[in-house]
Amino acid sequence: MIKAPRQGGGKAPVRGSRGSPLFWGLVLTFLAVITLVLVFHFGGKDQKPGRIPPEILSQIDQEKDKAQKDFAEFIQTPAGKLWQKYPYWDRDLCQKISEGQVSPGMSKEQAREAVGRVVEVRKLEVEKNLEEWIAEGKGKEKMVLKFENNALVSVERK
Repeated sequence: MIKAPRQGGGKAPVRGSRGSPLFWGLVLTFLAVITLVLVFHFGGKDQKPGRIPPEILSQIDQEKDKAQKDFAEFIQTPAGKLWQKYPYWDRDLCQKISEGQVSPGMSKEQAREAVGRVVEVRKLEVEKNLEEWIAEGKGKEKMVLKFENNALVSVERK
């Protein structure tokens, strides 16, 4: 800090002088703003956008056509028709359900679609929301399905 002479003989600090930290802080902030403006405004003007090579575009088109063909074929299958009815179900799960496979973790709705017919429904414990189904599989096999809170927990085949 530079001290200017006072009337009383002492020296008083002069604010805003070139040696003060406030002055240099303002200068650095100003330079940073100017640099950012220059980088963002003029940085990309002389760069050309990247182009995708024709071979890659052809490969993308082939993969897209194959995926569309596979999808069109899938929609015609029993699993595809089930998936159209329940689009939020996984396609692999729809395939298993259409084949009549029942496995723990399925919801009641999924199990009902997988079995041929539910013969009887029994409430075991109301508080725990336990339920037991006697069902016939699509191959006429008898099954006992036990549910807890809408989730299949066990499958007994008889």
